[in-house]
Amino acid sequence: MSSQAETAAAESVAAPRSPGPDGSISVVGVSHSYRGRQAPVQALGPLDIEIAPGEFVVLVGASGCGKSTLLRLIAGFERPTEGTLTVSGGPPLPGASAGVVFQQPRLFPWRSVGGNVDLSLTYAGVGKADRRAAREGLLRRVGLAGTADRKVWEISGGQQQRVAIARALAARTPLLLLDEPFAALDALTRERLQEDIRTVSHETGRTSVFVTHSADEAVFLGSRIIVLTARPGRIALDLPVDLPRSGVDPDELRGSPEYAELRARVGHEVKAAAG
Repeated sequence: MSSQAETAAAESVAAPRSPGPDGSISVVGVSHSYRGRQAPVQALGPLDIEIAPGEFVVLVGASGCGKSTLLRLIAGFERPTEGTLTVSGGPPLPGASAGVVFQQPRLFPWRSVGGNVDLSLTYAGVGKADRRAAREGLLRRVGLAGTADRKVWEISGGQQQRVAIARALAARTPLLLLDEPFAALDALTRERLQEDIRTVSHETGRTSVFVTHSADEAVFLGSRIIVLTARPGRIALDLPVDLPRSGVDPDELRGSPEYAELRARVGHEVKAAAG
């Protein structure tokens, strides 16, 4: 997706709509193709995936396997060439069915940190009287308490991505979509944000779909991992992750034998699926 398209999507990320009842996702016989110079290029599928409310599903695979394409289909930014895809029982509506976090924060530089969150709250139907408390609560949730009046260029890249997450959460939908949101960050910031988004997912109970290249990130975040093959992306592995979602120190989790075993398996499957 182009920068202009991502910015436009970010502006509508919390367009008015009552949240769906559950956040379930149903992908039935879905394939997607793009126009090529001589013939259509099949990027994805066919795929059949059922995602239950509250799952944290990580899509992992090599570049070009269709991970981001599938995310855009779930968000409603594109429609599948074949098959049926529903979110909360109906067709996905772009900018309304889900909160979306892109690879880059795509914040509005003319607005403050709080102003970026306020915009989403306004579109979500939060009244002016309640907006400040809601904004402060969201900023606290992503570790940015006390930053509402700061300009976006005054905060770090990691903090900007936290604002983008807060803005997506403000949409009040039961579904959160994240397209490699930590890819451009340093290792320490990336780990901290992984821990934050894992906690937020557990606390809010939102269904989450997260795109990454990293087996390590997939195992740490996911309650379920789907590995896609090289183009056209098909399911090479659909693996439930039986690791505790709360009440465990992140460093202890990353250092556990169970974590290492899962990471090795997913890494092997990603390499094998890449061809």
